[in-house]
Amino acid sequence: MRVGVPMPEHTEAMSALQRRVAERPSLLGLIAEELERMIITGALKGGDRINESALALRLGVSRGPVREACRQLERGRLVEFRTNRGMFVREISIDEAAQLYDIRAGLFGLAGRLAAERVTPEQVAELRKAVRRLEKAIPKVDDYYPGNVDLHRELVALSSNPRLCQLYDDISKELHLFRRHGLETATARRTSNAQHAEILDRLAAGDTAAGTLMEAHIRSGKERMLAASGD
Repeated sequence: MRVGVPMPEHTEAMSALQRRVAERPSLLGLIAEELERMIITGALKGGDRINESALALRLGVSRGPVREACRQLERGRLVEFRTNRGMFVREISIDEAAQLYDIRAGLFGLAGRLAAERVTPEQVAELRKAVRRLEKAIPKVDDYYPGNVDLHRELVALSSNPRLCQLYDDISKELHLFRRHGLETATARRTSNAQHAEILDRLAAGDTAAGTLMEAHIRSGKERMLAASGD
């Protein structure tokens, strides 16, 4: 188990991050966002302890806001408090991950059916740009995975259903570690992005079958996750 929060290599990076803290209206929101970013990028992994002091120093704030931001993420089941030990990135079992994948697939499929009825050509054009960016990012999982997370969020947002978006996001956050495992190979990333392009073709045509493709896309990710985990 690795302990602590990785520190930036350059003072300039730290200063830029601290400026974001000073400029953002919601300090807790920025801290929670930074922790989530570290989990998405793999800087923090399941089972890692969150070093509140190191993160507070990195952000240029006291430990109080860091602790409260961790509590917010705990309510979202992204991290967990362990008595007398501190706050840790939450770990889930393969079985639980598989169950969450099934729920996520249903939500993503529903979002696709709703999106097909209201998506605009301009929105599709922007998403096609995102798919092209992902194509360039395929060689490195550290480049591909964060963009993949963003694209999925944008696809769900097309449903214009805020509650659906929130439910999808909550489930997805719990699965970050497993989702990343399922995209470790370039072949998996290439397959994933080809499916993104096909989904956009269906959405552009206003075809509600886009929902079926989006559900299948998540189930494909589940199978990759299980294969990578050896189950």
